[in-house]
Amino acid sequence: MDTSTGCAPEPRARRALEEADRLFAAGRRREAVEVLMASNARRPAPQLEERLVELRHAAATAAAPTEPPSGAWPVPEPDRFDGPGLPEVAVDDLAVDVLRAAMVHRGGLLVRGLLDEPTARRLLDDVRRSFDAAAAWVAGAVPADTTPWYVPFAADDGYSFGELERGFTQSLGGVLAVESPRSLFDVVRALTAAGVGDLLEAHFGEWPAISAKKSTLRRATPTSPTEWHQDGAFLGSGTRSINVWTALTPCGVDAPGIDVFPRGFDHIVATGTDSARFSWSVSAEQAERLGVETVERPVFEAGDALIFDQMALHRTGVGPGMSQDRYALETWFFAPSTYPQEQVPILF
Repeated sequence: MDTSTGCAPEPRARRALEEADRLFAAGRRREAVEVLMASNARRPAPQLEERLVELRHAAATAAAPTEPPSGAWPVPEPDRFDGPGLPEVAVDDLAVDVLRAAMVHRGGLLVRGLLDEPTARRLLDDVRRSFDAAAAWVAGAVPADTTPWYVPFAADDGYSFGELERGFTQSLGGVLAVESPRSLFDVVRALTAAGVGDLLEAHFGEWPAISAKKSTLRRATPTSPTEWHQDGAFLGSGTRSINVWTALTPCGVDAPGIDVFPRGFDHIVATGTDSARFSWSVSAEQAERLGVETVERPVFEAGDALIFDQMALHRTGVGPGMSQDRYALETWFFAPSTYPQEQVPILF
């Protein structure tokens, strides 16, 4: 299929592209990205958004490998929460020590109102448009017809990315955010405004990158497949990672939510046993042995988020009586110094 959109940028966008390329060539990679972000915020342009995807990937791959910050990981933090279960905070109370305590002791942190209602509505519209455009591309449309909502991503040499990743993600009800340039722009802008970048820089000790293979625009139906898993089973238990899972519609009662064990795990639970469907997933029998009766299924409003790391044991929360679809963002962040190469890095 043709993967070019074929439209020449208008003069304003062309100047921004030229300035970004100059900064990038000079090694000022984050500044180059910021130039395009600022220009696109003033007036969205598909050429800027597509170039942003390319520059974010190029910036992440061009950075010299670094050693992780010194000190213990995860960072020791006392359990500061009252009572059992998943802790819950308002977005104004979200801080790095709260995040760290939740990761170590509770399996996740509920953040109420991470995104405000207008932002959640805008991102919901983005996700729906992206699903429609991805379906059109599968049916034979070219990117010139599906931009800015769906443009196939091409990773740099040395990285594996293509039909396998697209097919697997689509089979589980998703569109990869990196393949929807307008959506990726809006997601990054919204999470940056919510303070997520600064929070995770404090948590990791370095500015985060996101995963091209795991950051997903997600739709779940009452019949969606569900399987217990820890992402650390394939990301590695020593990887420094965080998933900011953000609901864009109410879920957990009438629409699928997310089930999570409200406890910290310091090891990868045995996978591929009993009735597990995948080599990396945890069987229902194993979950039963771990105390499945303690599992929580939070109730989300649009804009609420569950933050967890790769050690959290969780699954899509489906149940009888559900009748609505759920839309959400799944944004996986990594410390660049421990980034799993196979995940294909994107500068946040």
